[in-house]
Amino acid sequence: MFLRQAFIIFILVLCLLKTSISFAKSLPILRGVNMGNALEAPIEGEWGVVIRDEYFKLIKEAGFDHVRIPVRWSAHADIRPPYNIEANFFKRVDHVVNEALKNGLYVILNIHHYDEIMQRPEQHKDRFLKIWEQLSRHYKDYPETLWFELLNEPCNYLNSKLWNQYLKEAISIIRKTNPTRKIIVGPTDWNSIYKLNELEIPNDPNIVVTFHYYNPFQFTHQGAEWVSPSPPVGTKWLGTTFEKRIVSGELDMAVEWSKRHNNVPLLLGEFGAYSKADMESRVRWTSFVARSAEERGIAWCYWEFCAGFGVYDPVKGEWRTPLLRALIPEVKK
Repeated sequence: MFLRQAFIIFILVLCLLKTSISFAKSLPILRGVNMGNALEAPIEGEWGVVIRDEYFKLIKEAGFDHVRIPVRWSAHADIRPPYNIEANFFKRVDHVVNEALKNGLYVILNIHHYDEIMQRPEQHKDRFLKIWEQLSRHYKDYPETLWFELLNEPCNYLNSKLWNQYLKEAISIIRKTNPTRKIIVGPTDWNSIYKLNELEIPNDPNIVVTFHYYNPFQFTHQGAEWVSPSPPVGTKWLGTTFEKRIVSGELDMAVEWSKRHNNVPLLLGEFGAYSKADMESRVRWTSFVARSAEERGIAWCYWEFCAGFGVYDPVKGEWRTPLLRALIPEVKK
């Protein structure tokens, strides 16, 4: 309890010291959405989402400029060397990527839910690297608007010491066939801002650093069935000065880290509040996080398109307008 109070005081002091935030390096993307609960399910559709071609036209027309496509490659690759990826699964991912690119969207393709490497990293290191060898070779002739993200939310036994080693080897493999493609890497502890200080990245002008943001967790994950114990439903986010200072202070931590590392570009790769929170609070929090990231030159990608956090209702076939406007405000004419 004392440490938590001390941290909050630190954040508030940091905020008071800030009068303006500047960020030197920008990205060609700003506002994106995750195609979650689809290709990172064990089988697409098992978690209630199948990616439809028309989604990408809707996303582009709404004002988003990129999509992040989480993919559970580990469920579709052999468990023995040379760890070949299933040809039919490659075709499905290719189709999704091509549809997004065809609609003028940047695409972030990652390795998602590789749960085995989190539990037994040393046993899965070679498989992880061989998967990236296949991916980098397969997509080497794709346009530069396709970006690679090495691994979603390294955690558990995949600690910072191991992860720093693995990521450098993976980047080296990718660079043999994709010398200038953007590569996204993030820290351990589920891409936590607080682990940025342990992240080691190579001197490469095409590296982007990502982090995820779901604070306060008891608000964003209230009633979440996959969390044990699940935070109780009913927590609101009112947008008080105190609440905003906490968010601002944590984002400032990421910016300060970037400044100490040659202003490496930042991507807020996931943020969102689960649907069991009240819509008014979700809108307030989502809007504040999105605008605060933009003010600091941080691109963002909302979690997610049409499932439990979704900004789009696939049953009604329409946007959840309050959430959409929280993300992309309507331009006044």
